[in-house]
Amino acid sequence: MRKVALLSAYYLVITPAGLLARVTRDPLRRRWNRRARTYWISTERP
Repeated sequence: MRKVALLSAYYLVITPAGLLARVTRDPLRRRWNRRARTYWISTERP
């Protein structure tokens, strides 16, 4: 019975929250920028 409760809580709380987060924001900034010359992010060497 405990597994059923945890499974239902996961699918009723965690899954909708994750889907809503994906729809409302883009954490990896995967949007196209047509003005950008490159998408390369330069880093400094240590």
